[in-house]
Amino acid sequence: MADRTGEAACGRFLPVAEKALALTVAHQYGLTASFDGGWPDAERVQVCFHPQGAEPVFTALWLEIRWDARFAQLAHHDLLGSLMGLGIDRSHTGDLVLQGGDEPCAMLYVLPVMASLLEREWAEAGRTALLVRRPEAPPVIQPEPGVMSSATVPSLRLDAVVAASLHLSRARAAELIRAELVQVNHIPQARTDCVLREGDLISVRGYGRVRLREVGSPTRKDRLPVRVEQWRR
Repeated sequence: MADRTGEAACGRFLPVAEKALALTVAHQYGLTASFDGGWPDAERVQVCFHPQGAEPVFTALWLEIRWDARFAQLAHHDLLGSLMGLGIDRSHTGDLVLQGGDEPCAMLYVLPVMASLLEREWAEAGRTALLVRRPEAPPVIQPEPGVMSSATVPSLRLDAVVAASLHLSRARAAELIRAELVQVNHIPQARTDCVLREGDLISVRGYGRVRLREVGSPTRKDRLPVRVEQWRR
């Protein structure tokens, strides 16, 4: 459409790992591909194809999901499971981000075609009633902080950091990586010897996410102290 009309055309949401494919397709048509996930750490992004030199135009919007925290505590997997139970096409939705505070809620980035449907149909998660609405102003997304912990690793190899962070054996960590269940900065990574850097985000299917926050100086036994932040799904 962007090639035919010479105007910006928005697509659906992609995992960050598929951005390279969108960029390749855009190049084949002499276009530019731009991305927006609603906040800087987005794992899913809307793609917009547009002529070179033209501004991208994004259409996605935020929905606010609230529930009575006095009677129920909802986790990310509770809400996402409920959402998928509606038969929603995942490419129509971006990130679902929990927001803490005295009145916890969640924010969901969606295509406009989904907003009215979810406001009308997404009424509960499990037995917990939900109120889904569009916020009056664009939200400032503040992701829930993870749990900080410290460990020492023999190196910054991916298998070593995954094992230490998730309290797994090195063999089990390597098995998860080779099974392509691990992503580094949203990119699937099947190499156990991939060397990590401070700030890298590791996602392990079934275990959650780990951010490598700090790497210290080697100890006398030539091991590296690290601090990681972990979010469980």
